[in-house]
Amino acid sequence: ECTREVDMVQLRKMFDEVAGPAGQIRVADLVKHKTRIQQVFPVLLEKFSEIDLNNTSTVSWAELEVFAGGTGEWLEYQLDQVIGLELLKQQIRQFHHSIVMDQKRRDTGHHVKVVGKYHMIFQGNPGTGKTSLARIIAQLLHRIGIIKSDLLVEVQRDKLVAEYVGQTGPKTQKVIDQAKQGVLFIDEAYRLSQDSGKSDFGREAIEQLMAAMNDPPGKAPIMVFAGYADDMDTFMQANSGLYRRIGYTFDFSDYTPFELAEILNSIVTNSGFKLAQPLLANNFSRVAAVIESNTLPQAREMMNGGLCERLFDFAKQSLDAREAVVSASNPSLELREGDLLEACRRIPPPPVREGRESSAPSADPAALAQKLQRTDAKLRSAQAEIHRLQAQLRAVKAARNAWKSGDLVGSGQGCCQRIFNFFCFLWSACVLCAAAVLHGVGYFCCCRCLRKSEQFTTPIIRISPADGVKPGPAPMS
Repeated sequence: ECTREVDMVQLRKMFDEVAGPAGQIRVADLVKHKTRIQQVFPVLLEKFSEIDLNNTSTVSWAELEVFAGGTGEWLEYQLDQVIGLELLKQQIRQFHHSIVMDQKRRDTGHHVKVVGKYHMIFQGNPGTGKTSLARIIAQLLHRIGIIKSDLLVEVQRDKLVAEYVGQTGPKTQKVIDQAKQGVLFIDEAYRLSQDSGKSDFGREAIEQLMAAMNDPPGKAPIMVFAGYADDMDTFMQANSGLYRRIGYTFDFSDYTPFELAEILNSIVTNSGFKLAQPLLANNFSRVAAVIESNTLPQAREMMNGGLCERLFDFAKQSLDAREAVVSASNPSLELREGDLLEACRRIPPPPVREGRESSAPSADPAALAQKLQRTDAKLRSAQAEIHRLQAQLRAVKAARNAWKSGDLVGSGQGCCQRIFNFFCFLWSACVLCAAAVLHGVGYFCCCRCLRKSEQFTTPIIRISPADGVKPGPAPMS
């Protein structure tokens, strides 16, 4: 543990004296009450920024209580800030409990050897919080004394693998040395063993990592290998040496629509905006229904929390377009259901993962339905873009009318107005052309996909001569 035993009653009394009516300890308060703090809890002076969990440059009683209470309380506080992922949270609690038990066994004289067994796998789809949880793991390992720093170094294949013979080993070792006091987080680790040509040196990087995994923390980092669950499974099967050196596997599940709604509300609030009151009722049930009904399951699976960031961006653009016409002088901060619907329509269908879909046409009804869904999403995205451009056009027209009705003075009035009218006309023409192109592209994609679906799902009925009808030519393939 990083903290010593403290008298919580005395700590609370000291906090009230230092914080005063504001209920927050500031940096200035540290200077003013330095002697008193040194008597009761000197760690506050040394680790003020670490105790400030919310990064507000102030420390509340809740934050101080969490820090002084020990790693268990700190971990629970951190996990409470994470939306969803209940199974994963339980896995992390068990991980912490296991480490604490091993430390107690050593403290009682038992020889417990777990060197190299802290390396782990994070498996799940993008946007499920793997990097955020890696930061918590780094801080947790630091607090319980496994590593000397809470440093987290994030890399992908390009930071480990070089282009020429003899360069990959030193390049990988340089990253290992950089992270040796903390945690090395290797995202999309499975790409290290995916051949990209005859001059691929991913295997050399894997061997360099495996050699370092045998070293104790401090000489080499704790390593976290992250990626899609199926790809990570294949990666580990092809690299049994890595598999033997990894002690823990953490599973990151996809977010449900209700969890996505909660994440969206958090993003909206943290950005200084708010959702309309009807959207907040029943734990964001309406937001969850909008997301579930108006986004593709594949998009939710491939983006997860990232989907909420895109939804907020698009919803804000919808709000901006509406406010430009309604109340340009005092724009609203409230996102309505219509803004969310508009945002959902603009979410493009996700790209197909490499190697996950055959280029040959398929007659599978489920596959065809999925293609139709993707095409429909493209069409809805194009229609949403048309609506956005039309809203901008209305805003330009409103500004033009305001210009016409304003009291213009000076001899240059006629010239300025003609110039303004010309640019309004030019912008209107561009908007209408773009809208027409987008609509045409969406219609073409939809019709093309429908023709393909008919081609592979419509049965061919052949009539034999025995039926008394002369057979016609065979259908073209």
